[in-house]
Amino acid sequence: MQCMRQWFEMEAVDLAAGTALCCLKERPGPLTLLRSRLLFAVGDGRTSLGDLQALYEAGRRAPELDVAALACAAMIDAVLAAGCDFDRLDGLAAQVDSLLAEDEVLSVHAQAALLLRRGLISLVREADIVRAGKAFDEGIRLVEGRVSEPLLLAHRALRGVTDCLTGNLTRADVGLADARFLCQQAGVGARPRLLVEGSLGLVRLFLGEAADAYFILTGACRSSGFGALSPGMQLLMLCHRLYAAADFGLAEEVKDLAQHIGFRAIPGHQALLHAYRHFALGAVALRAGDALRALVHAEECMRSGELAGARLPVTLVALLQAQALSDLRRSHEVRALLADWVPRWIAGGLLRVAAVGRLELAMLDARSGELDRARHHLVAARALLPAGESLRPVHRSGAWLDELNGMLAAGPAGCVASAPHVSIRTLGEFVVEVGGRRIYDRDWKGARTKSLLIALICEGGQKVPADHLADLLWPDSDGAQALQNLKVALHRLRRLGCEGAEAPVNWVHVKHGLVSLPGSLCRVDVHELVQAVQAGLKAPHAEDEACREVLALCAGEFLPGLHPTPPVARYRKTLHGLLDRLIKRFPVLGAALADARGAASKRSESGAAG
Repeated sequence: MQCMRQWFEMEAVDLAAGTALCCLKERPGPLTLLRSRLLFAVGDGRTSLGDLQALYEAGRRAPELDVAALACAAMIDAVLAAGCDFDRLDGLAAQVDSLLAEDEVLSVHAQAALLLRRGLISLVREADIVRAGKAFDEGIRLVEGRVSEPLLLAHRALRGVTDCLTGNLTRADVGLADARFLCQQAGVGARPRLLVEGSLGLVRLFLGEAADAYFILTGACRSSGFGALSPGMQLLMLCHRLYAAADFGLAEEVKDLAQHIGFRAIPGHQALLHAYRHFALGAVALRAGDALRALVHAEECMRSGELAGARLPVTLVALLQAQALSDLRRSHEVRALLADWVPRWIAGGLLRVAAVGRLELAMLDARSGELDRARHHLVAARALLPAGESLRPVHRSGAWLDELNGMLAAGPAGCVASAPHVSIRTLGEFVVEVGGRRIYDRDWKGARTKSLLIALICEGGQKVPADHLADLLWPDSDGAQALQNLKVALHRLRRLGCEGAEAPVNWVHVKHGLVSLPGSLCRVDVHELVQAVQAGLKAPHAEDEACREVLALCAGEFLPGLHPTPPVARYRKTLHGLLDRLIKRFPVLGAALADARGAASKRSESGAAG
């Protein structure tokens, strides 16, 4: 059993010698023989999948479920190492699920090893980031507390990758930085340690710290344990390093690494790693301004990913493909591609990728002079990310982002157009920003202040009778007292975000007994969505600008998680009715809108996990 545990923990041991020692210590019998056969088979490295499958079935019959688990994990590793024919992982995933359903019989090490493989299948084969994250979280829960440091590190490393893709970059960086310290402990082998280094390097890339990422990954590839890795894992680490070198602008090293990886991946029919190589080279070309070359690499990446049967590279490279098409000014193709992929990214939990896709749409609209629509895309992009996370471009330089911000800051004829003083997001989550400062629960000056704003939004935000608002919020008070309460609440609402004696901006107007949120000072996403839907109902086809704007704005349910007061319930019903009418007019929008409505739950699920 000790040798099996070492295999589960990815220890670089001589399994054949270890198995012989185990056989001397254990009483001879059928189970000892079955374990020995299995350990010799995985130690040999040349055992066929058919032979491993036979050992898996023998383990199920014995029953010796740890033997079955090890055989199943070894088969998954063999398929992943081959880098192709990933459709075979579907049947193996079913075997993993079957074994995990009998967790009371499996050892903790076997369960954790299977969860690691299940997460990898969800990540690479299925591109289901949320499911992958759940598998890694469950593995972390099982082995925390000194049960198995190697397995804990492996799960944390891969959880960092899923956090990165969902947009939780800060959490990924903090978790992997902590895991890096655990790597120094005795008994931690090269594989879990280098998994952590590789994941941390990728996270630093997404954080925009290309130099740090490059040095982390270069150090990992030059470490003493690198040679002990399997050829497939070595190539994966080299691909990470290639991506970092590209982002860091090391053109000569990129060329050398790409050639080295090509010599190993292409003759070995490593379709997955060949796809990754094209992905990195496409990113290099895009940054260098060679959009056509970037597009060709993106197409080759997609072809190789499809050949491997791996959905992750196909899913990720769609963003690079859209970026290359955008730089080639093929805007119609970009819009069609992103209209297809943004909802799919959201559905798969790749919220960071979806946000960057919407950022690309913002640039496309800004360059064509559609500044208001560009701002809508920018707001929709930010809404996909967890609160506090920065929206950074991918495969783009700082100058690209500066260009976008510069265009959005300028109105027609070069006039400066300031952002609305108050920004209110109600789709996906309830967020209020006043003067660029987010208002948290502690900042609201009484519960009725927030209720007043919500009621005003639900009533349309324009020329709402004051006595109607008073009746909604203070139904048990007489008319005069209710109106006085409303006056106090309006004063407090205007002062949100003000400090001390600071004079408030009058962003809530009261005129002739009617209360309004002026559009020049206040932006409410759901009101813009309603306007876009109403325009879409008059549109000639589903690719009309109004319909695209609906997809950009529809970032989740209206005020999710809030107790459905009568105004909220009525407005939500009205909004759903409008969207359903649009779907009935253009059925092709149905799936995209359904995914967009679920964005908040995906973001919440990925943010709450771990």
